[in-house]
Amino acid sequence: MTTIDPAARLTSTFSTDDLREFVDGDGPFATVLLPAPSGQFGSDHRFEVMWKHARRQLDADWPSDRLDSFESAVADLHHSDAPAFVVAQRADGTVFVEPLSGELKADNAVVEIADHPRLLEVIDDRQRTLPHIIVDTDRAGATVSGFDAGEPTGTEDVEGDTEHINRVRGGGWSHRRYQQRAENTWERNAGDVADVVTRMARDLDPVLIAVTGEVRAKQFLHEALDNEFGDRLVDIEAGDVDGISSEVVDVLADRRARFQVAILERFRDEGGITDPGEVEAALREGRVETLLVSGPTSSMDDDARRSRLDAIGAAITAALTTSATVVVVPQTPEMTGGLAALARW
Repeated sequence: MTTIDPAARLTSTFSTDDLREFVDGDGPFATVLLPAPSGQFGSDHRFEVMWKHARRQLDADWPSDRLDSFESAVADLHHSDAPAFVVAQRADGTVFVEPLSGELKADNAVVEIADHPRLLEVIDDRQRTLPHIIVDTDRAGATVSGFDAGEPTGTEDVEGDTEHINRVRGGGWSHRRYQQRAENTWERNAGDVADVVTRMARDLDPVLIAVTGEVRAKQFLHEALDNEFGDRLVDIEAGDVDGISSEVVDVLADRRARFQVAILERFRDEGGITDPGEVEAALREGRVETLLVSGPTSSMDDDARRSRLDAIGAAITAALTTSATVVVVPQTPEMTGGLAALARW
């Protein structure tokens, strides 16, 4: 049974090319973290009010010509499109917009103007939306759907043989033959489904292949796929769409947590850099292979929180410009300053 290297896998689940391109320009940068209340009475009005509040904060320190293009980008957003957005602009007017798949830990818009954009939430969100495949299978075939960066990448319906697909009631020699024919048909259909899953996985490289549907069909699919995909193949027990979605999210969150633990174990085994000043020096020298960041904790006061975010923002920008990998991890005793690093040398 094959497995994947969790530490390496998490750091390769998303691209940062667009982030690197955005930070490769002169500051300062203005960033707005914009919650998107939806499904509530007056959601349109609340979303508009949040942006107006953010704009008032920007008015004092951000040039009006840039602010107009900033507002134009926000005008294209709708609160139902995502739970939240990160909108940033650099000094030359270039705007970056990222819809987030999860909600922000804030009831109102958060506004920052700094020498670097605030990308912590963007990277954290991309790290959550891991590539995966969902297979809804039965005796006649399956629907195979791929997802990456929180978006569907494609769906393929597999229609197998339906002749002799049902078992028969009764007894005797003919009964046994019919039963075996049905089993053989299910197995052939599972093989067709497995071919589609394998082809889709080759393109997507998923961390999870979630299988739902009829019990016997799932068993045949496991027999066809276990050797190649190992513990990436997981049965989902929920029966309806909402239940399947919720269970898949839970499994992906568990996978992410395992990856984070593996990265922290490697960090400890290799004696990574923990002093924030030494991390910053290693970033300046281009020696960082993987930057580990941990956001502010709920116990921090405003000044400590602001200091932590400033240090993280500067470190992420430096990591992107030196092609280092950035990984968000939970707070650990070693990371008292919210920063740590695995060095290239």
